[in-house]
Amino acid sequence: MPSHGQYTTEKVQYPSHGETVAGILYRPTNVKNPPGVVVTGPYSFIKEQAPLQYATRLADEGYAALIFDPRTVGESTGEPRRLENPKMKNEDMIAGVDYLTARGDVDASRIFLVGICQGGPESLDVASSDSRISGVASISGYFRDHETDIYMICAGCVAWTPGADISSMKMPTPEQGEALYQARLERAKKARELYDKTGEVVYQPLVDPKAADPNTGALAGLPGPVVWSWYGPWTLKGFENRYAVMSDLDHFSYTTVPGIAKLDKPALLIHGDNCMNGAAAKRHYESIPTTEKKLIWNNDVSHFQHYDQPDVVDRNVGDIAAWFADIK
Repeated sequence: MPSHGQYTTEKVQYPSHGETVAGILYRPTNVKNPPGVVVTGPYSFIKEQAPLQYATRLADEGYAALIFDPRTVGESTGEPRRLENPKMKNEDMIAGVDYLTARGDVDASRIFLVGICQGGPESLDVASSDSRISGVASISGYFRDHETDIYMICAGCVAWTPGADISSMKMPTPEQGEALYQARLERAKKARELYDKTGEVVYQPLVDPKAADPNTGALAGLPGPVVWSWYGPWTLKGFENRYAVMSDLDHFSYTTVPGIAKLDKPALLIHGDNCMNGAAAKRHYESIPTTEKKLIWNNDVSHFQHYDQPDVVDRNVGDIAAWFADIK
């Protein structure tokens, strides 16, 4: 058993595309030259959310674990604030790898990526093109293809109540979801045009406890009580509940399909039927060409439990550490 809490906590900064990324490095005290891991979180994340839960446990397992606020978010610089741009987050992840490999007290020959929700497939995507990455793990991934984007929008229309079986609740039709998707793109296009013309940034709430209407949608980026059940309490703890509406152009134009289909690094995927769009997770997993891959399918755990429920995170990190340890 690891000795818990045997790590140092260091607030760090590193450059990324002209801005300064704020991070925290958890470095084990009982390993002289530990392997490094960059941890990336869900849609709209700040470092103190799910990434912290994984980083501290990975440090207990002997890894120098780096978490970060993406540019425009939290303690990192960048304007306009609260952009949701997956490509920028990938760049910040790569800049984190640059930082770890340059420190001199981290084993640059053993660098890994771990991602939760959207950060999972993003980590798989980055690993497919960065030769420095030894292995990668995705937990409860938001796998970025069009079907899953529609799934996300439709889930925001589900009037879930605590205790109800989310998987059994009726979703809007794919046609309704597609119409709401197109409406969001049109709204984002107008917001981008206004920004380009005047510099004004249109913001809306990121999360809203009220379910969206399946025909008219919602102003919030992630509406509905399912998402609110996790993100809502964070709005009382310094989480900035807004997003730049024009971000939807960047967010929805990003896909993880081509990158993952060329991934040749050892890859671990943890998912289940009660996580976001299990069918997309299976499609992405099957598309990974490497034979060094593993899929852990757990139907007893729901999507948000993977973020920070202690026993779930403990088990996930145990599986991740065991997987990484076997990579030569």
